[in-house]
Amino acid sequence: MDVLEDSFFQQLASACSESRQAFDRHVGMSQPRRQLLILLSGLGEVSHAALQQHLAVDGATITRLVKRFESEGVLSRRLDPQDNRYTLVSLTASGQQTVADLSMAHRLFQARLLADIPKEEQEAALRVLERLRANIRALQDESRQQQ
Repeated sequence: MDVLEDSFFQQLASACSESRQAFDRHVGMSQPRRQLLILLSGLGEVSHAALQQHLAVDGATITRLVKRFESEGVLSRRLDPQDNRYTLVSLTASGQQTVADLSMAHRLFQARLLADIPKEEQEAALRVLERLRANIRALQDESRQQQ
């Protein structure tokens, strides 16, 4: 691999990591917490098991996140009336407002990150990233075919 390729991937990885960390600090909330809220916003009321499956984390992590959000009044839990072995989770009105606030904060954050980058450069970067992702999918397809 040449220096340009090394530099490209180092810059890409650093930009992703730094922007995620900066947004965490900007909104005062970690990515796993945001993902849980956004998922609940999209799915409505859902079981702990479904949250665990969608987020690909262990049950203890889901329970810890849910209990903390419940104590903050952001979501509520109740037993599933169809099967009381399951607990259902949903956003409260406060939780819905939190998701709306996160969405607005995300739009503003993105605008600030892109503020000094001309549209033409943004479009060029987008084309490169789209091509990179197409190459990733092609490699994955090749790997599946070889198995």
